[in-house]
Amino acid sequence: FFSMRVFVILNIMTALHAAVAVSSLNGWPGVYQDLQWQAKLCCALTSNGKASEASVHNQNLSHITSLHQYQCYIQNSTNTTEDSGASHNVSESTCLDIRCRLEDKQANVTCYLKLQRATAPDGSQLIISLRPESEASPDETNIATQVQCAGEDEITCSFALHHNNSSVSLSVSGFLSGRPLLTPEMHMSTDLLRKPDAPLHLRYNVTTDGEVMIAWNESENNKHPLYYGLRYSPNTSLAHWEVLHVQHPWASLRELTSGVKYTVQVRCRSLHHLHYWSEWSDWSQPFYLTLDVSYIPSEVFTRPGEEVTVYGVFHNHSWTASKAVWMLNGLILPESQYQTINERVSAVTIRPKEAGLDTLMCCYPWGERYKCSIAYTKVYVEGFFNANITCQTEQHSRVDLMTCKWNKSAWAVIRFMYSNSKKCEEIPQEEGTVTDEEIMAAVEECPDGAGDYHECTLRNLRVFSCYKLWLVVEGGYNKVRSLPVFVLPVNYVKPSPPSDLEAVTLTNNTLSVSWKRPDLPVYGLQYELRYVPVHGSADLQWKMFGPLLNSWAVIRVQDPCIQYKVEVRCRRDNGWGYWSEWSKTHVSSVYITKAPEKGPDFWRIIEEAPASNTNVTLLFKPLPAEEAVSCVQGLVVVHQTSGGMVWSDDITPSSCYTFPWTEEVHSITVMSSNSLGSSAKNSNMTLVHRPKRQCVRWFHVTANASCVFFSWSLVCDQPLILSFVLEWLEVIGDSSQGWSSAGRVEWLRVTSTAREHQLCRPFYGTEEFTLYPVFVDGEGEPVRCTAVRSDPAAYMLLMIIAFLFVVLFVTLIISQNQLKKLMWKDVPNPNNCSWAKGIDFKK
Repeated sequence: FFSMRVFVILNIMTALHAAVAVSSLNGWPGVYQDLQWQAKLCCALTSNGKASEASVHNQNLSHITSLHQYQCYIQNSTNTTEDSGASHNVSESTCLDIRCRLEDKQANVTCYLKLQRATAPDGSQLIISLRPESEASPDETNIATQVQCAGEDEITCSFALHHNNSSVSLSVSGFLSGRPLLTPEMHMSTDLLRKPDAPLHLRYNVTTDGEVMIAWNESENNKHPLYYGLRYSPNTSLAHWEVLHVQHPWASLRELTSGVKYTVQVRCRSLHHLHYWSEWSDWSQPFYLTLDVSYIPSEVFTRPGEEVTVYGVFHNHSWTASKAVWMLNGLILPESQYQTINERVSAVTIRPKEAGLDTLMCCYPWGERYKCSIAYTKVYVEGFFNANITCQTEQHSRVDLMTCKWNKSAWAVIRFMYSNSKKCEEIPQEEGTVTDEEIMAAVEECPDGAGDYHECTLRNLRVFSCYKLWLVVEGGYNKVRSLPVFVLPVNYVKPSPPSDLEAVTLTNNTLSVSWKRPDLPVYGLQYELRYVPVHGSADLQWKMFGPLLNSWAVIRVQDPCIQYKVEVRCRRDNGWGYWSEWSKTHVSSVYITKAPEKGPDFWRIIEEAPASNTNVTLLFKPLPAEEAVSCVQGLVVVHQTSGGMVWSDDITPSSCYTFPWTEEVHSITVMSSNSLGSSAKNSNMTLVHRPKRQCVRWFHVTANASCVFFSWSLVCDQPLILSFVLEWLEVIGDSSQGWSSAGRVEWLRVTSTAREHQLCRPFYGTEEFTLYPVFVDGEGEPVRCTAVRSDPAAYMLLMIIAFLFVVLFVTLIISQNQLKKLMWKDVPNPNNCSWAKGIDFKK
């Protein structure tokens, strides 16, 4: 008794052959549509009990003994089975729908099976299961590559593909209502379940006749003959496309307009050995084409010293080849190297001298400049070029880095290669030398890959290993390379900057600085320090100090009372490597031992304005040298008026301070201050609006070119005078020569007992001096006097007359001696005469 159940096994296995024989299509049923394989098996219960052994799968089933069994045939196949002509007595009929497709990024074949029946027997239940079937014979079945899936009405089964799987065999077997199920073995091609890969590397070439040829490469995954579709559009909106179909990987484009940017794309489809057309592939990446100037060839390979000829084709018909200008690496080539082929084609011949990548560009005169297209010819000159590779190592706690930089052609796409092995001294450094050990060593590439860059950072270094570094020009087939450099990373370390700076200026005119060395590198370091006053002028230069081997320094400075900005850097103590960056700027503190003892001496300038308040500007004298140890950090100006108001202003040590004078009497006291307190001995000044007493009888000033002499007399000695103040306007320039400019007000305090004073300084022309007597309760009436320097021309004339007089006197003396010699020249000497012998002429 057979229970009314259905048990179906779906067996999927890999066909190990890459190409299946096409002698018979009976094993390739089904329909390929929309990247999906479809087949429909219709099964009928035979009444004669005969079944073709060729259509029975898995003959080892011991219970296939019934005279009644289900025999299936493929209903939607393009071919017929061997039993399609046999007579069947159909008492029951059912169908199996099978669909298969690629999923999971085309890594798996997934099949769906669904059972369909026109009339269901009473009380029948369906069970569907899958089991593996052998491809040729049971002995050849590879169980490891088979998948079985079981179910009833619906089954889903997946099978993992491998890279060489191009076909899969599928079979269905089992029981329907307790009777065996006989189905033919089926095969499907996975190539027809996937799209072909899109074409790659679109490019173009031009003939000397101006014909544009677009070419491309096929994908390695496409195994069958391909048919191509090409489209191009001149519009940025891509609303209208021109379409071409070709059977080879190139196409000719005609009647393209110069200066227009075209977008070009290509796709393909394959013709399977079952005479099925695959789906169209996706469109390739857009290729942008703008025709201004094209080059033949677009790439040239040569050696130094060999001649190279390149042709430039003008697509702009308004340009003529006779006016072409050729540039090599941006420099204009001489016209003697040009050649005009026709109206649209110009040629140039060059002879490269050095290895590397040169760019050759054809331009057209455009006013005083040249109009050049983006396109150019790449001239690969085989050999070794100097890329000036330099490296810098940075050591950190977790990883060591080395950044290398180089020089290259502006248009060159390069790869930065490196390898590391034994000591640098043991590696041959001749050009092109490659040792057996280097061949075995792993040559690595910069993580950035090929590109237009000028530096690369290598990580996880072995700082005591020798690194060989070189550049390879992309597209040069490894024949255009830079000269290798050999680097020991430990010799090119750039340390981290020192930290934790401390600096203080001391009373002994020194700046004491200390810092903490970086943790890495661990070997000895040398240091360099620079410093500059905080409140100096903008153009004040840093002062350098070093090198130092200790992490501290004591520097002699001029002013111990000002703050300094200090920075430190370091490098390896043996001179290898690089200086670190400067440390963070540190501002020194000032070491103060006591408060100032005395306040500054000061004077005033009164600016009276009838319509507004009177302004008073105080002028301060620098503190004496003995006050430098107390380091004055500020001034305190204390005001007291006749109305009883008292207030103070804190100001920085400067040359002047201005305030309004509104009361009848205004007293000012100026104190010096620092962080420890203010001065006890201070200067005072009382300003009074009432008329001033007259106490100076006369005031005389005498001047020469270098000094001014003052003298004065008093009317009386009462009341007591505290001091005298001489005031004048410093004049810049020589007024006697017709040029001068007003300067600042200068002043000088003279003791109360003095009645004369001498001031030596450069003196020009006429200047006015004012003498102020200062009392305890205010100032006396000032006295003014104008000093006139004697005319220097008179002194010069006097000096000239004196000089001429001396010259005349010397000339007269010399002339008198010469006259004596001339007068006595012809008079004979009597001592030489014979008649005068024995005569004494003295008598």
